[in-house]
Amino acid sequence: MADVVLKNVTKVYDGGTVAVRSVNIEVKDKEFMVLVGPSGCGKSTTLRMIAGLEDMTEGELYIDDELVNDVSPKDRNIAMVFQNYALYPHMTVAENMGFGLKLRKYKKDEIKERVRNAAEILGITDLLERKPKALSGGQRQRVAVGRAIVRQPKVFLFDEPLSNLDAKLRVQMRTEISKLHQQLEATMIYVTHDQTEAMTMGDRIVIMKDGDIHQIDKPLHLYNHPVNKFVAGFIGSPSMNFIDGKLIIEDGLRFIDDKREINIKVVPDHEDQLKEYVGKEITIGIRPEDIHSEDSLKSDKRDKIEVRLDVTEPMGNEIFLYFKISQQNTIARIPAVKETEPQPGEKMDLYVDASKIHFFDKLTEEAILK
Repeated sequence: MADVVLKNVTKVYDGGTVAVRSVNIEVKDKEFMVLVGPSGCGKSTTLRMIAGLEDMTEGELYIDDELVNDVSPKDRNIAMVFQNYALYPHMTVAENMGFGLKLRKYKKDEIKERVRNAAEILGITDLLERKPKALSGGQRQRVAVGRAIVRQPKVFLFDEPLSNLDAKLRVQMRTEISKLHQQLEATMIYVTHDQTEAMTMGDRIVIMKDGDIHQIDKPLHLYNHPVNKFVAGFIGSPSMNFIDGKLIIEDGLRFIDDKREINIKVVPDHEDQLKEYVGKEITIGIRPEDIHSEDSLKSDKRDKIEVRLDVTEPMGNEIFLYFKISQQNTIARIPAVKETEPQPGEKMDLYVDASKIHFFDKLTEEAILK
């Protein structure tokens, strides 16, 4: 396999629209790298430039230490799996999987052997004589992946391959692709708009927005140490809660909103980094799972908030609570530990784990705690 390096890669379309701006990414050999972000962030354009399907306006692209800016897609030794499968309807599964090798004048016996091996890996041996119209969505996706495997490429590229599948099948297929990565020990670059796919599949994740990279990191480090408000809000489900307010000195360092609906003491470990923001407007971020019921938080690093519930969503083993703090819609995610579920309109005491609060500069939206 191979590493993939993008150096200052930029894509500007006719008319001046900047799709990707000075992107620098280094994908290591055998790594599973995920590009994730909202629609229009430039992730698919970046993938297509790696594949050679889009020309770069500026920058350099290396695959296995070879500069490939001017190398045609067919000579880059990559294989791409598309969102829409791109199978030929008049060909059988075996013919679809082997078609690329046939174009490259491989011998029939070698094509047959590679197709058989790929089909065994994907568990689709019994489908080889069927045509695409006789396959389910998940089966078609496996065939598309199989077509990439038989190429034995240096790099696998995936462009939102699971977006056409239903929720249950998406979970199954992302597990199978992760297993495939381990089995093939392949370099894989995967594009998705689904942050759950990114978190569960990637060795590292590239977070993009408006053509820029905001953070490249391992999933858990992204989750626990987002560099800015955008990354913090994008990673995590339900999303992080954000509340505007300011820091004051009152029995220690405290965060309050304008109406003092929230009044939280800053934990000692964070005081030194936050002192320069005393009296200034900042934004705090609290993940739903860091707002607890009394039963689920036994800690001295907690502060009580009194809320009136707007909506409750029982999820079986946990409950999502929706309420407002300082006019901001806020979500808490608590275990379903009581027989009686909280009800809309009910007043309730909740507890914020102050040690898990994120602090952001109100103007730059950059994280304050390092």
